[in-house]
Amino acid sequence: MVAKIPSAGKGLAQRTGSSGGLVDYLEKEVQGQWFSLDREDVPAAEVTQTLDKNKRNLGRTDDKYYQVVLAPSQAELRHIGSDPEKLREFTRAAMEQYAANFGKGIEGKDLVYFAKVEHERTTGPADRAVQLGDVEKGQAKEGPQTHIHVIVSRTENMARYTERKKSGELDRKNPYHLSPLTNHKDTQRGVVKGGFERKQYSERAEQAFDKAFGYERPLTETFRYAHTMQHGTPEQCAALRVQAIQEQQAAQQRQAVQQAAVQQSVPKQRQAVPLAAQVQQPAVPVEQRPQLTPTAPEQAPAPKQERIKGPRR
Repeated sequence: MVAKIPSAGKGLAQRTGSSGGLVDYLEKEVQGQWFSLDREDVPAAEVTQTLDKNKRNLGRTDDKYYQVVLAPSQAELRHIGSDPEKLREFTRAAMEQYAANFGKGIEGKDLVYFAKVEHERTTGPADRAVQLGDVEKGQAKEGPQTHIHVIVSRTENMARYTERKKSGELDRKNPYHLSPLTNHKDTQRGVVKGGFERKQYSERAEQAFDKAFGYERPLTETFRYAHTMQHGTPEQCAALRVQAIQEQQAAQQRQAVQQAAVQQSVPKQRQAVPLAAQVQQPAVPVEQRPQLTPTAPEQAPAPKQERIKGPRR
């Protein structure tokens, strides 16, 4: 699972103006099919209008929105059959974790976001195969490539904030400005409270997927393992490798026990089959039975009469 929040840049990565350019770009694969926390099939024009309208007290050069990319692995996609409904369910769970990760006591309904599922990806300049010259830039990648793009407003949901403010539920003067690229991480002192721990969010997104779909994630598929292998000390990497080997051996032992149990049950099943498979011959109607001619009982031969000889004349 990859949960990525792209940093600022030029072109579509520039987030200080309208979200319309990014929304239009994400229409490239299929028109429409945007969804939010509680809606489906939101038109692209409404996505842009809603995001651009949800802002307060932001300067001209301030970020107005951010993009979150959720990319399940091919193993994860196989686990859910690339089901679009499950992908939408996961996205909403991941955005609940996005809200909670700021440490400000907010929920998914305090955000304004829209998301879209895409099924194709092309090679880019950052791909190793492109750098080595094995494939060309812009070539479609093989295998399942389903992923989700989320555009989320920097400002918390203004409509909900205003409603809670009027009801007396909130006493904050201004809505939150929520930046996942902030350098604050669980800050407890100063003007800014909370923050956003991006590594922690990646782990929370994984946990949201596993919990939603009962996915048993191997250690080698976790963000913690990948991050440690790339940034950890040699000692940390070695310890995780040992743990991964032990986990793999335990899984192989469980599999061997299960196979042995199945093999032991096979002979019993084979013995039971002939008994269960016995089929009685259907009775033949009387009128269809062959008629047999009755045979007369054999008569005993007549006793042989002896000739009585008289006197000779």
